[in-house]
Amino acid sequence: MNDEPPAQPIESSVRKTMGNLEEFARREPTKAVAAAFGVGLLINLLPTRLVVGAATAVGATLMRPTLLTLGVTKAFELCFPSNKK
Repeated sequence: MNDEPPAQPIESSVRKTMGNLEEFARREPTKAVAAAFGVGLLINLLPTRLVVGAATAVGATLMRPTLLTLGVTKAFELCFPSNKK
């Protein structure tokens, strides 16, 4: 029924990716240096205002639902206190 492989912890995925990148860098050092240079140049060309503005917009958008969820959770705790102490 379910042909998908089981979910891997993110740590093992990161280790596997890093291993693949190290192997690629040993096999093709010129391409690895060129790719690193390209990524660094791309990051350097991104305007700081754009990155900070996008992060702020996402944060502001998520603020209201987060506060609403926390408020509802607190109200539920106050209305139905737990007997565990």
